[in-house]
Amino acid sequence: MGNEQVNAIWEAGTGLQRGWKKPEPGAGRKAKEEWIKSKYLWRGFIEYAENDGKTHEEREEKYSRDLFTAASNCDVIGIATALAHGAVITWKNPEEKGRTALHACVLKKRGEGDGSWCAAECAELLLQNGAKLDAQDDEMHAVLDCAVIGGAEREIIEYLTLKVG
Repeated sequence: MGNEQVNAIWEAGTGLQRGWKKPEPGAGRKAKEEWIKSKYLWRGFIEYAENDGKTHEEREEKYSRDLFTAASNCDVIGIATALAHGAVITWKNPEEKGRTALHACVLKKRGEGDGSWCAAECAELLLQNGAKLDAQDDEMHAVLDCAVIGGAEREIIEYLTLKVG
């Protein structure tokens, strides 16, 4: 993911915030630090829609489900968007045997004529954001176990093996 894609997610609601303007390249350090903290730490420029839920818990649930769906489809932008909006990286989907987004990601098969399979990239993004390789589903399968039992692609099994070791 490039800066343009990341900024499209993290700065989508900038126009909704009063008193904030993105610092110019020549701006002082203090202005840039305040912007970065507001952007990433406080998630101050994320755009939320009416149907995102009213309470913190409702939003967390919605974006955790969105994260799981994006991971199931190996959608890097969808994963990044859900995480930026507050998805819980360790959330377990009760409708999918208590699997996490990382479990779902590694089970994605390469499609017919689909040149965009990127399970390893998605897994890396999830891991960089706190996903756990030792997370267990309802059947007590960790991520690598789930991949092997589920007949995952060889590349993702090799990737996970390197990460575990």
